Amino acid sequence: MSEMRLVDIDCPVCGSKDSRHLFWTCDYVRRISDDRFGVRRCRNCGVGFLSPRPAEDRIGDFYDDTYYWWAEQQGRQLSPEEQLAARMPQIEAKAACLAHLAPGRLLDIGAQKGEFLYVMRQRGWNVEGVEFSARPPNLFDMSIRYGEFLDMPFETSSLDVVTLWAVLEHVYHPRAYIRKVSSLLKRGGSALILVTNFNSIQGRIYRADDYPRHLTLFTKGSLRRLLEESGLKVRRLWTDQRIFGGSLHGGLVYAVKRLFGYSAQEVFSEWKQAKDPILFCCKWRGENSQAIRWISRFDRLISLPTEHLLDATGNGFNLIIEAKRS
Repeated sequence: MSEMRLVDIDCPVCGSKDSRHLFWTCDYVRRISDDRFGVRRCRNCGVGFLSPRPAEDRIGDFYDDTYYWWAEQQGRQLSPEEQLAARMPQIEAKAACLAHLAPGRLLDIGAQKGEFLYVMRQRGWNVEGVEFSARPPNLFDMSIRYGEFLDMPFETSSLDVVTLWAVLEHVYHPRAYIRKVSSLLKRGGSALILVTNFNSIQGRIYRADDYPRHLTLFTKGSLRRLLEESGLKVRRLWTDQRIFGGSLHGGLVYAVKRLFGYSAQEVFSEWKQAKDPILFCCKWRGENSQAIRWISRFDRLISLPTEHLLDATGNGFNLIIEAKRS
């Protein structure tokens, strides 16, 4: 790991210079650099954001190949059909968010390998995608443009639906994105947006956002405000873990490890890493622990009903909003 150039910023949504520091974090998941990133909350609009954060021309360094869902089985690269099957539960959950809309022209921003576009085309939609990186393969030869969305020419008022599934928290200019999305929609057209909910237990206590790839941390109020300022009227807003997960499992293990001597950084370093799947939930300082294993099992048992309750009250981790162009 190495250190990269970081920059301090004002609020990326409203531009206010008035914010407060909440905590420091690291790239615990992919460990691409040794840098520490500050998480702040804007006192004006309530949005959370990373500052200091990676310079815009270096953020691509934090996205390795594993980020784009490379699917292998026993060392063999899966076929497009096998990869599609592996992602169908997530795709069906996305499609369910559009089930009440008649098929029309759909733009999916953050299309990755085109699986969602492929399924929606089969269901009668005229589809196109945008993907920031050329790394992920286009599995089904879908119509996908590669590069920066803000630099791409589109016909205004031409789209029925624009989707951004876990995209807006990754971009450097979220206000410009939403204004452009609004301009591309027909009157009455819909934007479907999924972001992490910074006011959730996972967002604030578990620090579950994928830092530093998550740059802007939205709440219900801050996202609603951004959409309405851009000419989009919020039709519905809810939280749901079926598309990208966001389990509460782990909180009890975290509390026990902190209580008995772990620092916060030590716990998060275990919890968020991916190389050793049982390091956090089954081990104590790297050694197998039956006590931690039983605590983790009990943790999972009590987490599921709590997740359902939080989603039922709109307080879960994955925040989904549908807004229409007025």
